[in-house]
Amino acid sequence: MVDYRQGLSILEMVVYIPALFMAVSMGFRHGFGRQAGWYFFILFSLARLIGNGCYLGTINDPTNTNLYIAYAVCNSVGVSPLLLGLLSGLSRVNDSIQRKTGSAYWPVFFRLVGLISLVGMILSIVGMTSNDSSLQAGYTSSTTRAGIILYIVAWVAVVFLTLMIWFRYNVIERGEHRLLWAVTISVPILLIRLMYSILSIYKHNSTFNMFTGNVTVFLVMDVIEEIIIVYIVMLTGLTLQQREKAVFDADKEMSNITAGPMEGHEQQRLHSSGDAGRRPKRALRGGPIMMLITFIMNKVERRT
Repeated sequence: MVDYRQGLSILEMVVYIPALFMAVSMGFRHGFGRQAGWYFFILFSLARLIGNGCYLGTINDPTNTNLYIAYAVCNSVGVSPLLLGLLSGLSRVNDSIQRKTGSAYWPVFFRLVGLISLVGMILSIVGMTSNDSSLQAGYTSSTTRAGIILYIVAWVAVVFLTLMIWFRYNVIERGEHRLLWAVTISVPILLIRLMYSILSIYKHNSTFNMFTGNVTVFLVMDVIEEIIIVYIVMLTGLTLQQREKAVFDADKEMSNITAGPMEGHEQQRLHSSGDAGRRPKRALRGGPIMMLITFIMNKVERRT
């Protein structure tokens, strides 16, 4: 028999399957790079599908602690992709300003905020899988608390960057304003979602426990907010046109400073030989999603 809490997991499965397809289609249209932003909504949709799939798995195996841990990890991971997705939306609007005026905000600001959010996600994962966490305690380890603090810092930074972009509203390219509006509407909604995490970790109240707490509160402060944000951004993305990546002079200068003599010589050789458009191959062992999944699996195995 499916209860109220498990019914929410079924709802999220139904909602995020089409969201995943929309995010993938946006990736094919605008690019799968992290700067494009749709990458993070793909990650978020996958986290929700995997996490809720694990939670539904407890129907037949209610004593399997690993399923609860996997769900808790996927739930905590969700905040970071949403922050990074909204941040990427602001970055795209900033690129629009750069293409039109040649004097937008330096992209390093956006990358720094993204790094803070990413570190927060890593700390949250470590906290959720640490030995001093449990279903009853609500996963309130010191590491998880540190991750939430970084989420708060990243959210405040996103608000600040949003206000900065609004000051340049009149020089945004036509058609890109709607993305700024989407981010602006989503930011306060994300605060409600973040407040649920803050209350569940810092306030010792069973109401905000994601497993044993009030299911209606979880629905109103967590599930609905995430769905609204994802679909606001996804539906806005369907109306956006393809844009070329903006070129920032500051990035050029920084690239020249950090490039060594051999790199500079190699770049000069490529330009002279007409192969500047080719990129050197990099030995990568899986993308960030695969590395994240492997990391989670290793943490779960160590705990068992």
